[in-house]
Parts: sequence; C-alpha cells; structure tokens
Amino acid sequence: MSKSTSIFRAQTPEETELAHKSRELAAVREVLAQRERELEHLRDQLFSFEGRYIRQVGVLYRQLEEWEERIAELLVSRESPEDRAAQLLKSQEESMAAEIDAMVAESQGEAPQEPALDLKALFRELAKRIHPDFATDHHDERHRTRLMAQANEALRREDAAALQRMLNGHDPSIDLSNPAAVRAELRRVKKLIREVQQDTAAAAAETEALAQSEMAKLRDNTTAAALHGRDLLAELAARVKGRIGMAMRRFEMESSPNRRPAPPIDPESLLSAETSTPRKPIGRRFR
Repeated sequence: MSKSTSIFRAQTPEETELAHKSRELAAVREVLAQRERELEHLRDQLFSFEGRYIRQVGVLYRQLEEWEERIAELLVSRESPEDRAAQLLKSQEESMAAEIDAMVAESQGEAPQEPALDLKALFRELAKRIHPDFATDHHDERHRTRLMAQANEALRREDAAALQRMLNGHDPSIDLSNPAAVRAELRRVKKLIREVQQDTAAAAAETEALAQSEMAKLRDNTTAAALHGRDLLAELAARVKGRIGMAMRRFEMESSPNRRPAPPIDPESLLSAETSTPRKPIGRRFR
C-alpha cells in the first residue's frame, strides 16, 4: 500500500512571518487612518472657527491697520526733505545688499529646488495598479478599496510623498510561491510598517500642534466663555472698534491745519456696552 501524500504544503518560516507582518501592516494602517481622520476633523473645526473669527474680528483689524497706515503716511509727509532723502538712501542700500546676496548665492552654485511631483500623474499610475476593478477575489477587492481611499485622501491633501510611497510599495504581480519573492515581500512589508508608523507619528504630532495653536486656544476660550453667557468674539470686536475710533480721531486731529496736542483718551469710553464687564487680556491678537 503506497504512502499517501499531503496536498498541503507547510509554510516556511518566512511565509509565517510574512503573514504575521501583513496583519501587523493592516493594523498600523487602521491606526494611521484613525489619526488622519482625527486630524482632518480638527482641521475642519478650526477652519470653520477661523472663518467666523475673520468675519467678526479680522475685518476690523484690517480697518485698524488701514487707519494706522494713513496716520503713518501723514506723519511721513511732514518730514523734512533731508529726512526723506536719508530714508530713500537707506532703502536703496538695503535693496542693493539684497541683490548682492542673491548674486553670491548664485555664484556658489546653490542647487535649485526640485520641481513638485505631478500629483495627478502619480495618482493615475497608482490607480492603474490598485483599483478594485482589478481584484482577484472579495478579500483583494476590500483591500484595494481601502488603498484607493488612502490614495484619494493623499491626493486631496496634495501629499505627493504618500502617493509615491504607495506607488513604490504596491506590486500585485509578486509570486508568493517563490521563496526569493517571499523574502523580498517580507522586506517590503517591514519597510511599509515603519513608514506607516512614521506617518502615524507625524499625523499625531500635527494634531497636537494644531490643538496647541493660538486659533485653537481662542476657539476653546470662546467655547468656555459661551458656557457663561459671554460672546468672546463680540467682545474682541468691540475692543478693536474702540481702537479704530481712536485712530480715526487721531487722523482727524493730525490732518487739521490748526492741530493741537491731543487730550487724554479713555479707551473704554469708545467701547460698546458689550465690554462693560471687566476681562483679562486674551493674548496676542490674530492677523
């Protein structure tokens, strides 16, 4: 009686490790996707709040700057011809110094910056390789669908480096029955794991930096103030309006042919009733 032979081949150690690393890669990709969703959510929140801030306060700061520029121009027009000539000479010297620096940099043969990668070309080439229409089975289709979602997100972020990594890393033609191909695929998967972990750390760091930004702190302060019935942006707007009123008054007095020293001005008298409650300063203003 002949010995029966098994139709199943035991996995080699490399194949076992590859299966394990493939699962690890899927897991770290899920973590990266979660971190990127959190980052995108925070970006959207801050973008929305920034728009509200610009509409209520930012436009007033621009008006204040315009009045301050008018005052500065008025004061400059009163300078003596000697002062204006000295200022012109200083400006010309600064311009010449900048030109000399540019010439020196050019003579030293500084390498020009590399042109930006063509995002659409990268995306099209990547889509040819990972599109779900080319899937061999249901599992492969789900995997390709996730890859396409990541590629679309990278395109939206204009992240050429991420698209290039995906393009370099994905090769569906690998023959896993070939030991050499298995070893090469294992090296590739390990490299991808490291890159995904680096991307995850970068996304987490960017999220933390955004959360600690001045706009995020102002949003948090505004939210906290709203819980106590205060509109912090309205209060800030009222203060800027007061400063605009002061600037307009100064411009009017400086423009008068019979100008006199300006009397002391109480800034609070120029504020609206919204600012009647004592407040602590918020910090550096936004531009």
